[in-house]
Amino acid sequence: MSKLFITGSEAAALGAKLARIEVLAYYPITPAFPAMERLSKYIEDGELNARFIRAESDHSALAAVLGGSLAGARCYTVTNSQGLLLMTEVVYHTAGLRQPVVMGVANRALSAPHSRFPEHGDAVSQDASGWIQLFCENNQDVLDNTIQAFRLAEELRTPVMVNYEGYIQSHTLEEVAAPDQAGADAFLPLVRRPALDVERPQGVNTVTSPEFYPSYKYSQNEAALKALTLIPAIAAAYNRSFAAASCGLLEAYRMEEAEHAVVAMGSVVATSRILVDELRKQGKKIGLIKVQTWRPFPAEALLRLLQNVRYTTVLDKNIIFGVGGALANDLKAAAYGRLHTVINGAILGLGGSPCGAREIKEALEQTEKSEGGGNRSVWIGSDPPAGGTKR
Repeated sequence: MSKLFITGSEAAALGAKLARIEVLAYYPITPAFPAMERLSKYIEDGELNARFIRAESDHSALAAVLGGSLAGARCYTVTNSQGLLLMTEVVYHTAGLRQPVVMGVANRALSAPHSRFPEHGDAVSQDASGWIQLFCENNQDVLDNTIQAFRLAEELRTPVMVNYEGYIQSHTLEEVAAPDQAGADAFLPLVRRPALDVERPQGVNTVTSPEFYPSYKYSQNEAALKALTLIPAIAAAYNRSFAAASCGLLEAYRMEEAEHAVVAMGSVVATSRILVDELRKQGKKIGLIKVQTWRPFPAEALLRLLQNVRYTTVLDKNIIFGVGGALANDLKAAAYGRLHTVINGAILGLGGSPCGAREIKEALEQTEKSEGGGNRSVWIGSDPPAGGTKR
């Protein structure tokens, strides 16, 4: 392992390079662009032998790597925000065709109003697509998750999104421990399973009858459920190979005797760790659960950690209008009738708005004041319009 001082974009590109991707397609979009820029430099310098397809749109970029995957190549692309929305048709095609494509998503808020700043709304918009979704706390996660994503996708025949936040991670430098190429090759051998053969042309995604369609979708769902055991196994193998500390599904931090738990995913986890340490010093029994795998949702693993917790504050950098945050909504549904804990969802960080220790602490205080989670979420750090309310 070598120590590097790199951005999240560089970590994503390095992960794809160590995976020895063979087909790479891209349409420029901010803030995902630097990852593709670094990958194109690897190709130009002869460090990566890959076909780089300069597509005319994000939709075309994913369609190109889908075609490469159907031919048996290891494929990768990067996008975010409106680009991911434009890809949506092909996002569903890729999952339905069970192709092991890996995509980096440098999370950015969606229009309208137009925003260039980070949040998780773009990834959340694709939650029912059938892609496995991993969320990164820091740049080390970006590298580790990208490499593991290829093994996961290829063993499961299911595509994987690796989510890391625009600017906060994509453009910020951190120290990262990187495997060497020989180690990556040993961890991630290339096994080809082409669906297409140029010598024997055949149709793909032809019209399916009602008799066959449900059973196909059932098998797709079974693969997603299998990921709940495969993800921890791959993380454990990665940790053994590289003396790493990848957490797989989720990570419990200072949850011993915790009465109040913070549940979060993405970069806000790192800030939450600092606050948890500070509050522990003040004698408060508080802990943190980092959700790294959001799709499939690790409900059972989460519920086990929350069995004896009195209060749970879920931090969401997204909003499902009229419902609340996606992570809080998932947890409330899983916990119904099974946990005796107040679950309070907090919406913060939308469009790059503040989500630091002060905002997280306010969310914790709101939870301890409430008698129940309810169906609405508390909005933190955002001033409502005249006559409006934060609840």
